[in-house]
Amino acid sequence: MSGWPGAYNERMAELGFSTYVFIERIAANAAALHPFPEHNVALVRDALADAGFDITLLGPDAPEIGEGVYFQPEPFGDEVMGLLADALTLRGIGAYAYALVDSSLGGDLADIALFTRVGDVFPRHGRHILMTRMYIQRTPTGAGNKAVTWAFGSPADLEEANRLLSEKFETEPVTDPAEPMVLLDEIFQVLGAAGFEGITMCNDPGQQAQG
Repeated sequence: MSGWPGAYNERMAELGFSTYVFIERIAANAAALHPFPEHNVALVRDALADAGFDITLLGPDAPEIGEGVYFQPEPFGDEVMGLLADALTLRGIGAYAYALVDSSLGGDLADIALFTRVGDVFPRHGRHILMTRMYIQRTPTGAGNKAVTWAFGSPADLEEANRLLSEKFETEPVTDPAEPMVLLDEIFQVLGAAGFEGITMCNDPGQQAQG
C-alpha cells in the first residue's frame, strides 16, 4: 500500500476536498464515476488502483480529462458502489455513490422516486460541489411534459442548495421541450451565484428518439 489512507482525516472532511467524485450505476455490471474537476480523473484511477479496483477512463481527452467506468463481468450489488466511494474518500478524494431505490426510474420516467446514498464514510461537509441531473419525461402530445431535477452532494451543501432554490423555483410541469435546458441553466445560475459548482447532466430520452 502506498499510504493513501493517511490522506483522510476529519479536519479535511470539514474543509472539503480538492477533488470530488459522483458514482452512479449505468448497467447491472457497471458504474460511472464523474469527477470534478474532470482533469483529476487520473488521480481517481490511481487511488482506486491502490485500493484494488480497476477503472477505465473515457472521453475524447482521456486520460488527462474525462470520466471513469468500473466494470465487472457479472452484475454486482449497490454496496460495491459504496465500496468504491469509501475507497476514494479514505484516500483524500471526496466521493458520493447513489443507488436508485427499487428501480424507481420507470421506462417512461413516470415513476421517478428517490435515490439512496451508499457507502459509510462519505463527506458530511462539502465545498459547494454538486452533481445536478435533470430527468425529462415527455408525453406523445407534449401535454404534461415534466422535468425533474436531482442534486447530489454533501448533506450540508444539499441543505443550503435546497434553501436557495426554494426561494426561486416551484415544482411544475415543463411543457416546452426547449425549456428544460433553460431551467437547468437557471438552476445553476442560482447555485453559482452562491459559490456552487460541479457537474450538470440532462437525461432526455425523448430528445434522443427524435434524433
